[in-house]
Amino acid sequence: MTLRIFNIQKFCLHDGPGIRTTVFLKGCPLGCLWCHNPESQNPEPELLFVGDKCTGCGLCLGLCGARSMGIDRTLRLDRTKCVACGRCEAACPRSVNALRGYDAETDEILCAVARDIPFYETSGGGMTVSGGEPAAQPAGVLELIEKARERGISCAMETAGVGSADFYRRAAELGCLFLFDLKGIDPEKHLRNTGVGPEKIHSSLDMLISRGADIVIRMPLVPGYNDSKEDLRLMADFLRERRGGFLYAEIMPYHSLGVEKLRGLGREIPAPIPDGRAFADRWRGALASSGAQLRVSGT
Repeated sequence: MTLRIFNIQKFCLHDGPGIRTTVFLKGCPLGCLWCHNPESQNPEPELLFVGDKCTGCGLCLGLCGARSMGIDRTLRLDRTKCVACGRCEAACPRSVNALRGYDAETDEILCAVARDIPFYETSGGGMTVSGGEPAAQPAGVLELIEKARERGISCAMETAGVGSADFYRRAAELGCLFLFDLKGIDPEKHLRNTGVGPEKIHSSLDMLISRGADIVIRMPLVPGYNDSKEDLRLMADFLRERRGGFLYAEIMPYHSLGVEKLRGLGREIPAPIPDGRAFADRWRGALASSGAQLRVSGT
């Protein structure tokens, strides 16, 4: 089978235990306002154009009808004409153009992952499937995990919990570790911030807990969006009610690395959000009443 991916990143240290290779998939049914991988949201291939790195050499002009050169030798891209063919990426000597999204067979992906088996064995690492949302490509993801397990590779999945119960059940049966994103509890606010309600997400988590799956709850906390006193109280209550059903909970402070990607994709830039690391101590203190083991990402 094939999967639509946009990157295979090696030597990852924050996508599960040990040294890991993370397979980033294209396509996500959520539209989180703070997404740090916005190139993962659209399931179709997209061109990431980093215009401030362009020297105006013009090597891509003859390859693409979506390009034009201004009188100031500034390269312009008409995204209404761009078909994401990728020819400009190959022509550019400065990586100004980057195609995000291509199809790869599961055997091809596994070959890249398996090259680092010695590192997984010595560090307790393995393969992590991330996104986008793995549940958006369920059959291919399950095939990839099954093949990796046959090679003795530990597998983890970063998910927002929006997939089918059967998908999560089968992944759990394969021994997958779930890095389960919990973006909020309040239904109205969750819908406003992500584009979907939390009911399916909470149901998926409870199903995995009932099956005894290995789960790490990851909480992307964003100043001004999902970190009010009431938000944190609801989160603490939610964790307390499920205490013992997951390994630990990880606070993931907001960072602004996705903003430049939004600019490169030609999308609207949101209002500035403060760096979440300055709020991590307050968040951790507010969630301590849950009784859950708490960690802060990156520390």
